[in-house]
Amino acid sequence: MTFFDSLNSFKAPDFNGDGRTDLFSFDLTTRIPEINLSANIRTSASSPIFFIPEGWQTPKYGDFNQDGKTDLVWRNPKTGENAIWLMDGTSSLDAQWLDSLQGTWTEVIGDFDGNGTSDLFWYNSTTGEFQIWAMNGAQRVKRSIAQIEPGWEPAAVNFISDHRHELFWRNPLTGQNAVWTIDPQTLSTSGEWIETKSPTWNYEMIDYNGDGRSDLFWRDRLTGQNQIWLWTSDSLQPDPIAIDLPSTSRDFVIKTGDFDGNHKTDFLVRNPSTGENQIWRAGDIEVQISDIPAQSATFFPEIGDYNGDRFSDIRWVSVTGQENVIWFSDGKLPQSIATE
Repeated sequence: MTFFDSLNSFKAPDFNGDGRTDLFSFDLTTRIPEINLSANIRTSASSPIFFIPEGWQTPKYGDFNQDGKTDLVWRNPKTGENAIWLMDGTSSLDAQWLDSLQGTWTEVIGDFDGNGTSDLFWYNSTTGEFQIWAMNGAQRVKRSIAQIEPGWEPAAVNFISDHRHELFWRNPLTGQNAVWTIDPQTLSTSGEWIETKSPTWNYEMIDYNGDGRSDLFWRDRLTGQNQIWLWTSDSLQPDPIAIDLPSTSRDFVIKTGDFDGNHKTDFLVRNPSTGENQIWRAGDIEVQISDIPAQSATFFPEIGDYNGDRFSDIRWVSVTGQENVIWFSDGKLPQSIATE
């Protein structure tokens, strides 16, 4: 597994480590999380886990014991309680309580000390306090505590290709942006300001040119403008290269994946009114645009690798949840179709 694969695994769960995207759901009404391993995806055979009491929010993904299987980090913002489940398929190998944190804390999961296992970064958006927890499995082995201004939003990135994560900070009110590096031994931080981007722009972490470094995909939610910030250096300088992408109507849905298996981010661009779809493939300067079949406007797309061939596939989920279809890719879409 490459470092960037491990970064993507924080977004797309793989609970049994077979290379296929699994499905995780947590119904906030029934309070029962369910896992559907991709081996069963055609039958929609989900496995309920345990009843989760009121107050716990949808968990985040990591790999805390370096076994290539997705683990779950749970937080109860009402009580401040935190927990880790080390997973093996639909079973929990180990479930451990973590120290409680009272208040408006947000957890960011990444490998901040470069040892190949997930760590935790905590930020209190009200007070500005932050904590970095270096983890070994479900145990914290080191911690640093400091403080900045409140009101920022952190995310784990890897702009400088050093096999550990940095932090990208964005202020949603001012549009200011900054990047922090973290010393793997002391967990101390140092940072640099980068270009400000209007608060109307939202971002997603991608790898546009397939070099293993994080890049940023920006989309203006008011105008439909799209842009890439591309990092090509092994340091935070010079500033990223800006690549303008075609604009779309602001209501278009854009999802990211790697549909041709070249490790470069591609884009599924969908017109939610007509059901028309395009694939934008990463090029040196401009994206290469191709039309793919339309899908009824009553479906919305989810991206994952549902058969483990390292090509992104599209799972179409009906608004009723009663009819789901997977388009498998081998460089073209759809290469084959499966109905759940």
